[in-house]
Amino acid sequence: MGIALVVVGYFGPWIPHETAALTVTGFELAEFAKFFPQVQGGVTPVIRWLFLTPATAAAILLGLAVSVLAVRPVIRFVGLALALLLALVALPPYGFYLAAEYRGHLSLALGGAALVLLSLLAHRLPQRAWGALVTVLALAGAIPALHQFGLLRPLVVALYGETLGLGWGLVACTTGFALLLLSGILAAIRGPSVG
Repeated sequence: MGIALVVVGYFGPWIPHETAALTVTGFELAEFAKFFPQVQGGVTPVIRWLFLTPATAAAILLGLAVSVLAVRPVIRFVGLALALLLALVALPPYGFYLAAEYRGHLSLALGGAALVLLSLLAHRLPQRAWGALVTVLALAGAIPALHQFGLLRPLVVALYGETLGLGWGLVACTTGFALLLLSGILAAIRGPSVG
């Protein structure tokens, strides 16, 4: 449930507006941010690739969940394929792989894909280690993107010339990470089941 909320929320609006063209999703924020002169000039220290951490963390978490919970090999294969696709969302646009401004995107995408593949070994982890890993991934997926959003939001409000609410996508994504964080903490505390 938490992973689904993260993914749906990430591709939903984070910056809402009554005009569809001015609505910005979590996924679009990495590119949207580069058009602000304050970001280009370094006045507002937005690190654009950090807007992609929710997708990468969700991909790794999906890989972990599939590895541990999927009984049938077909479900495990499909789940891991979806997790790899989600991890590769962070890939820079075609033709920009070597551009300096997209190195973070590329590193995040390749690192995420590698960790999704490593998640195949997650079924061997003790429950406490698995819970700790879920906890760390939930925090690593949410905190960097939310911090960057906090830095960018005043610029968007100034540009739009009006006070903006929080988009339902941002709320869903944050709620999903909160649920994953809670489940990770509970699994880490419970440890191995007895009986």
